[in-house]
Amino acid sequence: MSDRATAFDRMMNPWAYDADGNLTAQARAQEAARTQINSTSASGGGGGGGGGFNADPNALTTAGNNSDQIHARLNTDGRGADEATAKVSTALANWSTGTAAAGAAGTWDQCVAALGGTIGQTTQALRATATNYRQNESAVQHDLGA
Repeated sequence: MSDRATAFDRMMNPWAYDADGNLTAQARAQEAARTQINSTSASGGGGGGGGGFNADPNALTTAGNNSDQIHARLNTDGRGADEATAKVSTALANWSTGTAAAGAAGTWDQCVAALGGTIGQTTQALRATATNYRQNESAVQHDLGA
């Protein structure tokens, strides 16, 4: 077992362990990648060990497209209870339940709007990053005469 094999980790990540409590091959590979990224001296790590860094602009574009679809659904699915909640609020206007329903709906709408803004920013950042990687890679290849 690895250092990671604590009871809490096995409970939170059951997919990462086999029947004997050992890390699966996939989990070991992820652990190695995590270690490499976190190590400043590892070859190929994120901190400048001389190994470099690799990014997949197509994966970033796909993630941006998926994020955009989530954003579009949020604006419809996230507001699915608005009409029913408004009816409850109106029908029970003289009761504390009606006031609470109206307050909950307002809070929910604020949360959906905030989440929508964050998802929208994430979508744009993913697309911009993919574009930047493509442009930089093209410029490097051009400069190297490749």
